[in-house]
Amino acid sequence: MFIQGAIYRFNRTRQLRYYQAAVTKDGIEFLFPIQVSGTRIADQQPGGRRYVIIYFMTKWNKLAAAGYWLDPKQAFEKAYVTDATAEDLELVAHDLAELSVVNSELDNILNRHDIELDMEVWGALLEEM
Repeated sequence: MFIQGAIYRFNRTRQLRYYQAAVTKDGIEFLFPIQVSGTRIADQQPGGRRYVIIYFMTKWNKLAAAGYWLDPKQAFEKAYVTDATAEDLELVAHDLAELSVVNSELDNILNRHDIELDMEVWGALLEEM
């Protein structure tokens, strides 16, 4: 299903969060969040405890979210099947080297309306000066 080592993103959002594909020792494919540099991302709950959410494909062709706590490392008790499918994932890059180039292009495309708005504001300010 996933290309091992490839980088994906969810196409339902404009957020640029990337997920790299990997395989467990038992052969289960999963996606884990990474930064553009390849460093794994851990989120933090309001109480301060850090955690990582991973995604894997179920036999129903839906992505399930599972994860684990850090400090101390402990798996979540449950996994949750989402409504997302493989069609909700976009292959962004085949490896980390390609990701740094693609990231800036994607950011420009996904946030183009912001750039246009910035240009309008700056243009109006410059005309007033």
